[in-house]
Amino acid sequence: MDVSRLAVVGAGQMGAGIAQVAAQAGLSVVLVDVQQAFIDKGLAGIKSQLEKASAKGKLKEDAAVIFARVRGGSAQDARDAQFAVEAVTENEVVKKKVFADLAASLSDTAILATNTSSIPITRMAA
Repeated sequence: MDVSRLAVVGAGQMGAGIAQVAAQAGLSVVLVDVQQAFIDKGLAGIKSQLEKASAKGKLKEDAAVIFARVRGGSAQDARDAQFAVEAVTENEVVKKKVFADLAASLSDTAILATNTSSIPITRMAA
């Protein structure tokens, strides 16, 4: 499966970093969080990191071109994503709710992934 559209749920440091790397790889990314303020902060961080990398000559493309591939939105805005990564707080109940919402809005062929460091992945898969 060729992936060109990614959804990242959680606009904190980890989620914003995942979104940035994906955009640098050429993917169209929608960054989702529970509050617009969190999305705005995540987008601002991505823009800042891209500008710093550009100033150091570490980008293959213009920072503005890369940044244009990232947008903020809701779970509904992410419905055409082919791949989704959740990067929300380390709370199993919250993560499972995110997966349920994603499963309801994404296509049956979409891939769902988690960014968890403390919850057993087999419990998340169940």
